[in-house]
Formats: sequence, C-alpha cells, structure tokens
Amino acid sequence: MSDLMGIAVVTLMIWVGLFGYVYRLDRKVSRLED
Repeated sequence: MSDLMGIAVVTLMIWVGLFGYVYRLDRKVSRLED
C-alpha cells in the first residue's frame, strides 16, 4: 500500500508541474502577443 501511495504522490506532482509549466508558457506567449 505504501508503494502505491508513493506512486500516486509522484504522479500527482508530475501532473501539477506539467499544468504549471503549460500555464506559465501560455501566459508568456499571450504576453508576447500583447
């Protein structure tokens, strides 16, 4: 159960990081267009 929890946490961190990266990239692009 502990291993499964660790995998879930890592997956969650990856998703959060990915969304954060895309969000910042989108903000940067829109700022350049403006």
